[in-house]
Amino acid sequence: MANRVIAGVSSALTEDDSHKRTVVKELIQSENKVIADFAKQLVTTGFSAIGVVLALKEKWLGAHAALWQKALLGSAVALFLVSTLLATMAAAVYRHRVSLSDYADVDAELHRIAKLRYKLTTVAFGLLLLATVVIAVIVISA
Repeated sequence: MANRVIAGVSSALTEDDSHKRTVVKELIQSENKVIADFAKQLVTTGFSAIGVVLALKEKWLGAHAALWQKALLGSAVALFLVSTLLATMAAAVYRHRVSLSDYADVDAELHRIAKLRYKLTTVAFGLLLLATVVIAVIVISA
């Protein structure tokens, strides 16, 4: 197979190109710190909620708890874990697909990531709310 020659032309950066390049550079530099801080806080919060639930399990359920109450408690813990996972995904998994050399669609990329993070975060907080309601049902019925 012969080497193909790819023809191309170049031009000087425009003011808009320079602005977009600056935006991308600042975005890439700040993204890692924000994601790491968010993930640390979220994981700590999720595991703290699980710890509180497990610590108060005996007080809420007592020694002779019904099987459905134990199942609900396990479901609440699972919901806390899944919500933590989803929120961490919202913070860390979806990264911006722009670089210093490919910055033409910065606005579209910012919108794409914002939509994904919003959806994941909404689902995560919905699951947190559902887990809290399940815990409330267990406490009220005990």
